Amino acid sequence: MRRLKLKLSARIGVVLVAIGLTLLCSISISAQKRKPFPSPGTNPPSPDTPSTTNANPRSFEQAQLEMSILMSRRTVATDRERERNRLAAQLVRDLGQLERLNTESLVPLSSSKTFDYKGVAQACNDVKSRANRIKFNSPIALTDRTGEKIRYEFDVSQFGPMLSQLSRSITKFVGNPVFRVSAPNDGELRSQAAHELEGIIKLSDILAKAAKKLSKSLVASR
Repeated sequence: MRRLKLKLSARIGVVLVAIGLTLLCSISISAQKRKPFPSPGTNPPSPDTPSTTNANPRSFEQAQLEMSILMSRRTVATDRERERNRLAAQLVRDLGQLERLNTESLVPLSSSKTFDYKGVAQACNDVKSRANRIKFNSPIALTDRTGEKIRYEFDVSQFGPMLSQLSRSITKFVGNPVFRVSAPNDGELRSQAAHELEGIIKLSDILAKAAKKLSKSLVASR
């Protein structure tokens, strides 16, 4: 009986050893089969991909600066051209309005037997306003180089002739070729236009003030 137990014990030990060896072999085989994953490699940069290692930030900043300067110059040039076009269109309107004021208001008023002083004052103020805007906003430089000083002294008896003189001055100014074509004597034409314009401003101012006073006097006498 004792021998039987010894044999069983020996067999159990052999089985346990065999199981242990089997487990060891299986672990070793699985470890060999299980290879470590390769670390992700770095792909070579494509020709189209810009390299950041050799990039020069200063060159990019310089290019950006040059582009901004270029665009600002274009913007300034465009703004200047737009402003010139606006002033040119305004000059055309002012010249046309001066001509209309002359033909529709001054000519009929100056040829009337009795003066409408209120109407004369309004027309002369409008003439002065347009003439001043042309003087200060004209895209064509107008400088009086004649050397002749313009002076007017008002006389009630000369109200009609002075009104007619204002009308003639407007006709001469508006018809100056400097506003239509370029000519070899462009400087002389500009000087003449500036001289006529200054005369229109001063004469219209005197007549407007005189007509306003005469209108009040006429109302007071009634």
